[in-house]
Amino acid sequence: MSEIDSQMDMDRAEVQDTAIGLPFLTIELPEFEDPAYEPTSIRQPRRYGRSDGDTLPITRFLSDRGQVEILQSEMVDELFREIYWSCYQIRKLAESESQDPSFWSYAIQHTLRCVHRMEAAEEELFIANRPLIVACVKPFYWIGQIWISDFLQEGSRALGNAIRKFDFTRGVPFYAYAQRSIQNRLRNYFRDHIRSGALGIRPSEEMIKIQQVIQLWKDRQGEDPSELILSEMTHLPPERIKKLLPMVRQWQRMPGTPLSLDAALGDTKSSLHDLVADHQHIDSAKEVEQNEVWEAVARLPERLQIILKRRYVEGYTLDEVGAEFSLTRARIKQLQDEALMKIRAFMRETYAKEHNKL
Repeated sequence: MSEIDSQMDMDRAEVQDTAIGLPFLTIELPEFEDPAYEPTSIRQPRRYGRSDGDTLPITRFLSDRGQVEILQSEMVDELFREIYWSCYQIRKLAESESQDPSFWSYAIQHTLRCVHRMEAAEEELFIANRPLIVACVKPFYWIGQIWISDFLQEGSRALGNAIRKFDFTRGVPFYAYAQRSIQNRLRNYFRDHIRSGALGIRPSEEMIKIQQVIQLWKDRQGEDPSELILSEMTHLPPERIKKLLPMVRQWQRMPGTPLSLDAALGDTKSSLHDLVADHQHIDSAKEVEQNEVWEAVARLPERLQIILKRRYVEGYTLDEVGAEFSLTRARIKQLQDEALMKIRAFMRETYAKEHNKL
């Protein structure tokens, strides 16, 4: 095989792998078939504020990567049109059966341009809709500043997922779809951490007052008071009672405070850890697990071993590994995921054999 044919095969594989790895839906519009059609690229100028360690999490979150104006509905549709047009162009090139090296040379260049436009449009949608994340996080402000950053991060993941799953051709406003996605994810995140006891609730004075009234009324009447009775006995507006009552219920269902193994036993210097610790036990499970993982890695092709070593041992970025192999970051990500899937399969096979022996 000549060098030209080899390069053509590499370009073809790169385009096809990029098409397979596209995270967006397959949406094709009639105008996409027109060779002369090209969507408008909407890129708003960004404003950058100064942030430091003393800046509140919300301010840092909104100032990171700049701020833009709120997008009009027509601008949102145009951005999604640009994303799906770019996906259409990449998938169309990947389906070609051309044997012309010049075609695939053009295809790889056009694919990179489309990926750049797609990522830029996605970034524009994300930056413009970040205030929606802040609005959805507001009901959780009472848990304290320490956890706000985690809630903002979860909201960002939900927004990114909403952008990639949204079908703009159905006529539903994107902000409504994104708001529902963010709210659902934040509720699930809050519920999971409350149940595990990882998220501590610091009740406000109003919540403590409501809890005391509920307990007093329940002791005397044998049932929970209504919102109207709570409003009268706590002298709080009914709207405030309606807002705080779910938080009080959640506070009531919180697990007890876990007992620390470092807690002192009485007046002695001994701790609970000293009482229950098994000093003769040698924990080798972690070492065995690591050996099994490295045995699975050794069964991979050499290129996949090198990629995993660069990524997880030496800490290289996708771009740096891609430069070493002359591949795009998308292709490196796919090879990395392929290697991890093979390792999981190898380890499942090993565990199945051990189970059959037993």
